[in-house]
Amino acid sequence: MPWTVLARHGGHESMSGEAQRALRGSIRVRESRAEAVRLGLGESSVRLLASQRWFTAHRTPNEFLYPDLSLRSVGGFQPGPVEEDALAEFRSLIEDGPVLCAVPEPRDKLLMHRIVTALVREALKPFDGCRLITYECLSTEEWSAPVTTYLGFGEEVMRIKREAIRAHQSMYERRREFGGYANAGGEAYDSIAARGNAELAAQAGLSFPYAERYGLHFDP
Repeated sequence: MPWTVLARHGGHESMSGEAQRALRGSIRVRESRAEAVRLGLGESSVRLLASQRWFTAHRTPNEFLYPDLSLRSVGGFQPGPVEEDALAEFRSLIEDGPVLCAVPEPRDKLLMHRIVTALVREALKPFDGCRLITYECLSTEEWSAPVTTYLGFGEEVMRIKREAIRAHQSMYERRREFGGYANAGGEAYDSIAARGNAELAAQAGLSFPYAERYGLHFDP
């Protein structure tokens, strides 16, 4: 995360590495809540996960990290052990079901996306009436869903979507300064998403200017 972002939120170079990591985390949480508000869901819709130690205690080699221990390259990310607590935390969110869980497409460039998808699929197994859908990310490598459905939409929904993506200002500034993780270059994420959604609508032959693609999974 660029120092320009940290400085706006009270960060300074004399902060300890632990304090810097805590500040980065709080910034990302604020941005996620701002995204929820822009989508009309409200801040309370964001639930923080506390037991995903495979990520918080990852063992990524130093050559893939910045000096403050943030990730320089997610391609070198090495997770810590995926413990039972991580699975139990997802189950605790599902147990009030029935629910519909949306997770990244399993064939994703980013290992952390693939781990989350695998955990949710496993967590769903004991619950009747719960269903899984996968969605296409900017980092999706290959589409593997057994059944695909397209959601077409117009300019107003795209405007809301782009505003929601722009809530993650730290990601914008990180991309502009350091480049992207799964998508090279400095083009803004909302512009990439809008262009991809327009291309998808055209490929699917929809009458809408934009579309998203979702995979339906009847057996988690």
